[in-house]
This record gives sequence, structure tokens and C-alpha cells, in this order.
Amino acid sequence: MVQTIKQLPRWGVYALLIYMPFHVFLSQWIGTSMGGLSFWKVAKDLATIVLLALTAILVLWKVPHKTWRPYASLLVLAGVYAALHIILYIINKNTTLDIALLASGYNNRFIWILLIGIGSGLLLNTRPKQQTIVRLVLIVSTIVCLIGILQWFLPSDVLTHFGYAKELGVKPNFFINENPNFPRIFATFRDPNSFAAYLIIPSLLLMELIRTNKRRKLSIALLVLHLVVVYLSFSRAAWLGLLLGVSVLLFVHHRHYIQAISRRYWPLLLSGALVMIFITYAVRNTSTFRSIVLKADDTNASTEMDSDEYHVFFIKEGLRDVSRRPTGYGPGTAGIVSIHNGAQGQLTENYYVQIAHEVGILGLAVFIAIWALVCKLLYSQEQSSLRTVLLVSAVVYAVMAMVMHLWTNEAIAFGWWGLAGLVIFTGNSHNKTSKKRMIYS
Repeated sequence: MVQTIKQLPRWGVYALLIYMPFHVFLSQWIGTSMGGLSFWKVAKDLATIVLLALTAILVLWKVPHKTWRPYASLLVLAGVYAALHIILYIINKNTTLDIALLASGYNNRFIWILLIGIGSGLLLNTRPKQQTIVRLVLIVSTIVCLIGILQWFLPSDVLTHFGYAKELGVKPNFFINENPNFPRIFATFRDPNSFAAYLIIPSLLLMELIRTNKRRKLSIALLVLHLVVVYLSFSRAAWLGLLLGVSVLLFVHHRHYIQAISRRYWPLLLSGALVMIFITYAVRNTSTFRSIVLKADDTNASTEMDSDEYHVFFIKEGLRDVSRRPTGYGPGTAGIVSIHNGAQGQLTENYYVQIAHEVGILGLAVFIAIWALVCKLLYSQEQSSLRTVLLVSAVVYAVMAMVMHLWTNEAIAFGWWGLAGLVIFTGNSHNKTSKKRMIYS
């Protein structure tokens, strides 16, 4: 019985990794069909809190103290981060309690899934089979990719039949500059940018499988599917993020070869870069390029801002507010949740600015400390494709968070932090000196 209870945290992480990419779709469909939409939206957070409490109690009770020191450090940092949300809400009262609770959940839940994942390894004193994890991630991502491809061919209002409606907080369709000629796919997610950002990890995993000759033909086919879907999302942040991820991955595995090629063929590489710049310059004023790449709406009045200008505007506004009150305005005053906060809400289009706005410079420092510690723990693990992809995607997501509210999306947040929790292992059987290159485990 006790052994079964100890396995619940790991099973819970697996279940959440499977469920999160479908959460928005299922909660809207079930909630609008059967009622209780608000409950279905927060049910996964309630389940996560229960799992976290169970995991923490079991770890502190059953695991020897010497093996859970890193876990305790993360637990303390997580407690400080959560406490800042509570204190700053009480001090400022710039939002209603329900908005503050919702924002606090968004800002803390990825840390919860991390702690559950690491705790599951401590409780079972064994690593999960990474082959199982990789397959799970790729099966789920392939399903949502197929749904995305199907969405490209279906009528743009098809999701209205499953409870999607702007007034309920989820748009049923997305277009570039609201032009029906340029639809954007987002499958079962809330928006195209989050959908494409989620696909970065499985795309990089497939590249790793191709590199290691593991079912190469199938991996190539699936990678093509993922790349097509990322393109059809028309998410520039994801395009650049994936390009950055591929570049870092190539450098990690082939840096000496890349350096040698660069030294030998630099004139050819420079010429290729100049040709690309010339082609871009030549097509810069075409309607397709301006719509897809620049997201420029030529039908706007000259006084209206385009997508890039709005990003810069919101970031500047957020930084201005942070400079005025570096201690923070309280949870729910910035980011996606803040749209429910009326005139006091502040979209920042930058996750770091959002956190600094809500819980101050101190809160941002705590968040970065947690992220840095997790990356350090990941780096100390035995080499594997999943570990490598998580470290590379950490670099990608660190950059993407500068232009979007990245960790607000449940699928991305639970995906990276949940996988990190499963990979990080600090039990007795962990051999820190082992440097064997392993593909899955």
C-alpha cells in the first residue's frame, strides 16, 4: 500500500503531461456542455496542489535527509516565492481576491509540478525510464499536430461547437491581422504562439533521435509534421526560438566541426548571408512578407501601431511601472490575468517584466534563482537526449519569455518543468561521476 502511494506523484506527473496540451479544449467543451466551466478550468491546479502536498509530506517523512537537500532548497525558494504573492496582495489590494488567486496559481504552478517530479524520484529512489517519457511526449505532440493540420482545412468557426468563444476567454480562431486569408492554427491550445512554443521540445527531441539513428525514417516523418505545424502557426517567436534551439543543439554536438567549417569556408558563408539579406530586402514590401513576417496591417490608419510596436509599447509601459514601484503591485496586476482587472491591468508582452510588475524585483530574483538552480541540477545529471533537449530549450525559452507571457500557458509550463522534475534525480543510486552518453536512460 505504501509503495503504491509513493508511486502516485510520478503517475500524477505523467497524467498532467498528457492532459495539459488538451486542457483548454476539454475544459471548454465539458464546461460548456455539462456546466461548471470555472471548476474545469482550475481542476488541474487543484489536483497539482494535492499532489504537491502529498509529495512533500512523503519526502519529508520517508526520505533520508541527506538525499533531499536540493529538494529542500527548492521547497524553501518556492515557499518564499508564494509568500511574496500573498504579502503583496495584502499590502496593495490592487485586484480582487479571485484574480489574485488565479494569477498566483499561474505564477507558481510550474514550480509545483517540478517539486512533484523531483520528489517522485526521491520517494522511489530510481530514475523513470526516459524512453517512456520521450515516447509519451512525442505521442501527445504528434496528436496535437495532427489536430492542427486538420484545423487548417476545417471551417474557421469549428471550435465554436466545442465551447470556444471570445467572451468565455478563448477565441475560436486566429488570423494574421484579422485577415481570413491568413489563418493560424493552434489545435487544442489557447493561441498559436503557445501551441508553437510547446512544439519546440518535441521537435528538438526528434532531431536528437535522428542524430542517434533511432527509428530515423519515422523520426524524420514526424519532424517534418512538427515543422509544418510550427510554420502554419505563424508564430515568429517560435520560428526564431526553434532556429535558436537547432543552432545551440548543433553547437553542443558539433562545435569543433562547426568551428573548422567556419574558419575554412567563411567567405562562402558570408556570401550566403549577404544573399539572404538581399532577398529579404527585395521582398520586404510585398503583401505576403509584410503580413506573415512583419505582421504589418496595411489597412490600418497611419496612426495605429503594428504588432511589433505594440510589443515595444507594452514592455516600456511595464518597465515604467516597475521603476515607479520596484517592490511590485501584487499578483494579477500584469500579464494575461490582468485583462480581467480593468484599467489597472497591464499587459507586458515580457514574462520577466510581468513578474517584476507583480511581485517586484525581489520576486523576479527568486524566480530566476529557482530557474538557475533547476538548470544547474539538470546539468549535473547523466547525459541523455532528454537532458540535452531540456537544457537547450531552457536557453530558447529564456529568450522567448522576453516577447511573450511564456510560462503562463499550462502546457508549456507543465511540459518543461514537469520533464525537468522527472529528469532531475538526487537519490542514492545517482552516480555523479558517470559521464556515459545515454540516449534514453
